[in-house]
Amino acid sequence: MLNLFRARKSSSYTLAFALRKAALHLAVIEAPGDDGEPSLVVNDEVEVKDEDFATAIRNISHNYSRYCRHNPAVSVILSANYYQSVALDRPELEQQELAESLRYSLRDLVAYEPQDCVADYYELPVQVPGQNKINAVAASKMFLTPVMQAIFEISDNVVAVLSEEQAIAELFSDIEEPTVVAYHQPNQPALLQVYRDGTLQVNRAVRSLEKLSELTPDEIKMGGLQPLSVEIQRSGDYFERQLRQRPISEVQLALPLAKQDEVTENLNNDLGLTINWASYPQWARELGAGDYSDFAAIGGALVTLKLQEGDA
Repeated sequence: MLNLFRARKSSSYTLAFALRKAALHLAVIEAPGDDGEPSLVVNDEVEVKDEDFATAIRNISHNYSRYCRHNPAVSVILSANYYQSVALDRPELEQQELAESLRYSLRDLVAYEPQDCVADYYELPVQVPGQNKINAVAASKMFLTPVMQAIFEISDNVVAVLSEEQAIAELFSDIEEPTVVAYHQPNQPALLQVYRDGTLQVNRAVRSLEKLSELTPDEIKMGGLQPLSVEIQRSGDYFERQLRQRPISEVQLALPLAKQDEVTENLNNDLGLTINWASYPQWARELGAGDYSDFAAIGGALVTLKLQEGDA
């Protein structure tokens, strides 16, 4: 999470803008009611040309202006195309100094020069024995500046800028047994993650799977999912052998692929594991897109809501 200034909440709505290749997704959730569950009241997407996300934000917020009044909580979620996530040895620094020095520590590890780098970090609960690493998340200040200018026109209650890997994790917080999650959207790296006890344990961005969503049913029948099977196996092996944890018991898929039964059958034959498709929260199923294109926005909205509740 890239920390930003936060103002006090004065609206019952939480807005999450998810930036993807050639698209901007907006999810608006209303604060939990008597049943303790939030409500998904807006779930929409607009096309983005020439990466002009600022104009897209202004346009879609105008379309849903009633939800943008009275200083709502707002967050921005960056897809894997717009940030880099790197594991590195934890510097021997205090927390505040560490965050401030990251852009220099990442000089040779990310594509952004220190003067154009905005960075933060998070820690995973399990480490390889003998190691002490952090997961740094870096983005381009030049890219973010016009985006954030458009966001601050909506509200000064900007809670966070989140990476996609952190945002979608909120939707898998009910996973207890070791599970590999395969998440992908068109024209971006696939995320191969491992969850256990409701928390993210392993995160891998796999660029070789960028074209996964383009597989046709015939290609799937001819073994087109084999590269995905290999990466799922690698994630499970790393979790079990390197991190010395219990074996993977399940795979959950969040992929924009048709013929889900055929996908399930192929992966089950390859891996010999239980294969399930990720499900939307009950309160999001009516408006949910169904193809997981909104997972980052919905998950990001939930993270934002929880951060706001933590500030109360």
